Amino acid sequence: MSSLYLTQLHIDQPRLMRFAADQGLLRHSDEGFGYILHAWMKALFGNLAPKPFRFFERNHQVLGYGCGDQSVLSEQAQRFASPMAYQALVLDSLATKPMPLGWPKGKQLQMEVLACPVTRKDQEEKDVYLHAVERLGDAAPPRAEVYRQWFLRQVGPAAEVRDLQLLGYGRRHLLRRAEVPGGERRLRSVERPEALFLARIEIHDGEAFQRLLERGVGRHRAFGFGMVLLRPAG
Repeated sequence: MSSLYLTQLHIDQPRLMRFAADQGLLRHSDEGFGYILHAWMKALFGNLAPKPFRFFERNHQVLGYGCGDQSVLSEQAQRFASPMAYQALVLDSLATKPMPLGWPKGKQLQMEVLACPVTRKDQEEKDVYLHAVERLGDAAPPRAEVYRQWFLRQVGPAAEVRDLQLLGYGRRHLLRRAEVPGGERRLRSVERPEALFLARIEIHDGEAFQRLLERGVGRHRAFGFGMVLLRPAG
């Protein structure tokens, strides 16, 4: 089982915006800075960039999971990051901690996830609720119930969900690269759903749960969705 680290860092937001402008990323709407943060952390840490991650705008903080500890990430940034990307990192804020390598069956935890509840078919991505309406018409469950059922499928065999709350949902404009005629990939803003879940779980399969942490929940995990935040169950 591979080592997994929880990474915490703070951003100098004005300098992050200068980095984004230099990269041509401010011409499109990117609510939550998902693509901007993805590009910035890639410029800082390369393939060691935390993913999945979550951005907390109130204190300009990023939390994410990755395979590099603090010394490895610092060395990568110091050696290879561009000066503009490097200056957007609050240097003394970078910290990591190793996550447990084993999760015992029966362990109860609380998990919070900001997710993007979409389904993908034939290269088309769609809100799972709209997909349910297309299939079931007036018989489709309410949006909140569709989102809850989607979340239960994502957790799958890793854990039993004992209690699940949908704390809120809405829409967000994400910046993504999309293929245009001629095979070129260009940046464009797309609208996608977001939903915040809080669940009390009991672990059934420790290795599957470890994979869930490493991978995250749902799609757009490299852009600020899907990170599992853990708390004690009590």
